[in-house]
Amino acid sequence: MGSPIEKSRKMKKNASRKARDNAEKARDRLLSEARTLGIFALIPEEQETTSCSSHVAPGQSPFIRKDGRFYCFASELAAHIRVLCAGGDARFQVIEDETRAKNIWARVRLTFSADVREVKRDEERFDILCDKIGEKHGPIMAIIKPFTDFHLFEITPTRGVLVTGFASAYRVTGHGFDLAELL
Repeated sequence: MGSPIEKSRKMKKNASRKARDNAEKARDRLLSEARTLGIFALIPEEQETTSCSSHVAPGQSPFIRKDGRFYCFASELAAHIRVLCAGGDARFQVIEDETRAKNIWARVRLTFSADVREVKRDEERFDILCDKIGEKHGPIMAIIKPFTDFHLFEITPTRGVLVTGFASAYRVTGHGFDLAELL
């Protein structure tokens, strides 16, 4: 049968596995249902003193996800997109729709760092990806696609944090958001 200590360890291991399975399901559901990617770009500001500070330019963009990468098409008129065009630093977030959340204070969310590159208009896959965005988000894509202030970005996640509820957060890695460790 095993000692009480062995039974306790087994119960903890099973509970941990169940929590991990639930977190993976929450992650997968979030990624399949979300339509908007939060973008938080850091904009450095020169100050009159010798120090430098920065502020965050928040924004969002509709996206598609293909092969673990996010693709968004957005205008450089927005400060957060100008930062991406310039190769600046940004963080990203996908968050559960508040109307579907079981608890508004503990919405499922995925915040992450990523490698970002622009997909140029002359690349073969530009039209294919824009068509996919249009299929998912509607006919407005056909109207804005020719606008030259709009840019298509490929966002490849590297690492981040998945929050699935109170006291339930995991460090994640790679473009598949593999669960690395419970925080």
